[in-house]
Amino acid sequence: MAKILATIKLFFQTFLNTRLNSFKIKAGNQEEINTAAIGLIIVHHAQSSLLSKRILEHAVINDGKLHAFILAPKSISGLFWFVLSSLFRKKGNTTLPPFAAHIKTSSITITGDKAIDYSQDGILLSTDQLQVDVCKGGLNMVPGQKLDMENKGGSDDVFKIEALPRGDVREELLKRKLPLINHATTEEFKDLFSNLRSSSVTSSVYLVLMFLATLIATLGLFGNSAPVIIGAMILAPLMAPIISLSMGVLRQDRTLILNSSKTIGWGVLLGYICAIFITWLTPLNIANDEILARVRPNLLDLGIAVGSGIAGAYASAKSEISKTLAGVAIAVALVPPLAVSGIGLGWMDWDIFQGAFLLFLTNLAGMVMAAAMTFLFLGFSPFRLARRGILYSLIVVGLVSLPLFFGFMDMVRENNIISKLNGYTNNGVILRDISVRNINPIRLTVKIVADGALDKGQLDIIKEDIESLLGEEVELEVTVALKVY
Repeated sequence: MAKILATIKLFFQTFLNTRLNSFKIKAGNQEEINTAAIGLIIVHHAQSSLLSKRILEHAVINDGKLHAFILAPKSISGLFWFVLSSLFRKKGNTTLPPFAAHIKTSSITITGDKAIDYSQDGILLSTDQLQVDVCKGGLNMVPGQKLDMENKGGSDDVFKIEALPRGDVREELLKRKLPLINHATTEEFKDLFSNLRSSSVTSSVYLVLMFLATLIATLGLFGNSAPVIIGAMILAPLMAPIISLSMGVLRQDRTLILNSSKTIGWGVLLGYICAIFITWLTPLNIANDEILARVRPNLLDLGIAVGSGIAGAYASAKSEISKTLAGVAIAVALVPPLAVSGIGLGWMDWDIFQGAFLLFLTNLAGMVMAAAMTFLFLGFSPFRLARRGILYSLIVVGLVSLPLFFGFMDMVRENNIISKLNGYTNNGVILRDISVRNINPIRLTVKIVADGALDKGQLDIIKEDIESLLGEEVELEVTVALKVY
């Protein structure tokens, strides 16, 4: 057991102490490649190593070419994930790892800033410059069943080197040990910060879209129509300033925080004005299912907000992901509660306003925290700079989460009540369609299915049975359904 633990410890220490080395690679007639990598694997045939077996689909012994695989991961997590996924790699999947390059040529020369340690046929060697050539007729051998001598193979050289770090990226990777997570490059920083700074500024387009999104959401809530509410979510422009705010919090950028907060504030104010105005114009004043669904927030809503924030930050950092998808995720958790709290103000109903506004604040705080953590994980800020912003966001989320915890416990209690009572049978009476109208004190709406009409005494007995099951007093609103045979 001790030996196994020591092996595991050595394995992880090797990962944590991994550094990239500087290499200059000259292959064939191509220009010299100045890059950084943890190492190279040079083989003559697909069966020569575990990596080449999984990557090379067509490689023969007599094509006059060698294959060089250059491994240049940007983080320990990326390298570890490749090692783990390689164990379950499907046969026939010959795609290169995202951090690897493949060169197929007849001659390759490798030099480094220091001596190059390498292994040849299991023997450890060292040299200042390593040159590997494939010589015609250099070796006579009897091929085994794994070596295809008849197939001549492709004669063209292959240079798949897009993944190799160059320029500033190479210099940044050589300065330190391989980070645990991928650090964003200077180019990625510039592109993302440019977009976030422009997104943090209030624009007429943003205000118009915010007004229309709240208008549609409010009408959809009054109409008790989920499809209309979803349409408002798609239209909502809230993703951009929220993601900008999360980056400002992460990097303690006061300008970004101030501009993003102003933009969010103007959007919220405009949303409230729109929702209140529509509420005054609408003669409906009864809360329906869509409205009531957003006035009792709990920890599940915080989980939705966290997922939305992660989606928004990840989509903003990755150019290949559509920002619209993340925009929908952000809107799912913000526009409906904003509209419901506006309806509560229009009705002067404090309970509806308070519940929906708490949900709105919860979602906003959860998104900012989750997006900031995602940017930290993606390497857009060192931890020493980010820790204050992360701490503040965690404190805010923690404070907001306190009432959510009690809301979640009430939800659990309601589910327990319904599970105990629904389908309960006694003396031919069956309880159906249990609904909890209030939790403290408990007020229930119950459908009682019976063989015949029930008098007041029988209803009192049913009430006593329910109180005995739950262990506390209840108030009942009863609907009686008669069985017809």
